[in-house]
Amino acid sequence: MRILRIFALIFSLSLRRELTFRANFLFQILMTLIGIGSGWIALSLIYTQTHALAGWSEGEAIILLGTFQLVSGFLAACIEPNLSWFGGQIKDGRFDHLLLRPISSLFMASLGSCAPLALSQVLLGLIVIFVGLNQIHIVPTLWSWLSWFLLLAVGCTLTWASRVLLACLAFWTPSIELDVLYSAAWQFGRYPIDIYRQPLRLLLISVIPIAFVSTFPTQSLTRGPNPSPSSSVSL
Repeated sequence: MRILRIFALIFSLSLRRELTFRANFLFQILMTLIGIGSGWIALSLIYTQTHALAGWSEGEAIILLGTFQLVSGFLAACIEPNLSWFGGQIKDGRFDHLLLRPISSLFMASLGSCAPLALSQVLLGLIVIFVGLNQIHIVPTLWSWLSWFLLLAVGCTLTWASRVLLACLAFWTPSIELDVLYSAAWQFGRYPIDIYRQPLRLLLISVIPIAFVSTFPTQSLTRGPNPSPSSSVSL
């Protein structure tokens, strides 16, 4: 509870700091719209040539895009402000100050600051999800929503954990920045995991758990919490 109260204070202070530059909010909204729009255009171009992509309809792919954008908002708001270019904090000694504070060093290093305006991606992601649901004419059951939310929480937790593990490599190789590699791998989550071939599919499920970011939650929402073998992801 103490950590939750501290995080609430950090969020409040960060929000007030960012709202002093209100143009940043408009810029954040614009960049999010560009990101979602480019992904939507790419999907539209793909579905002009096919009715289904690895068994996924266009509406399901749109829901997946919205779910991906939602988790991306969590990443940009809570994780990246702390762990982006983490090696630089070790090299210039800023990380030493975290170790001296009377609170969990892991918490302060990974969640000690935030960018609340990036949560606009979460709101826009939810809008995209409802647009996709309207397109496929599906009203998810309560259990579907609950399983979607649970898998979304799992995806956010795995995102945080994998990002922390990647940042920890800076203790052994502080001169190597792997943030660009992680960002590139993250973009695989924009599309259903079923479209990738082995061993890339296995890598994105077991090693870099991108499948839990968008594919698994979307499957649970659109096909129910217990999808049939034909609709589940095959290893």
